[in-house]
Amino acid sequence: MDFLFGRRKTPAELLRQNQRALNKAIRELDRERARMEAQEKKIIADIKNMAKKNQMDSVKVMAKDLVRTRRYVKKFIMMKANIQVCKRIF
Repeated sequence: MDFLFGRRKTPAELLRQNQRALNKAIRELDRERARMEAQEKKIIADIKNMAKKNQMDSVKVMAKDLVRTRRYVKKFIMMKANIQVCKRIF
């Protein structure tokens, strides 16, 4: 019967598969966090340019976007920490 569904994976193979999935998730979170941090720098530069041009309505909108971006970066850091804790358990 095993040959119909493929052989069962050993616990070591399952562990390795799960470790790889966790590592992949950590890398993806790092990439996304780096993108967000780059976007944050761009927003800061745009806010400064708009403030120099005295466009305060635009500055307020962009400041809200900056706060939102920083909140997302913090969430990504927390997600990465949680995944690393799960990784240590295995």
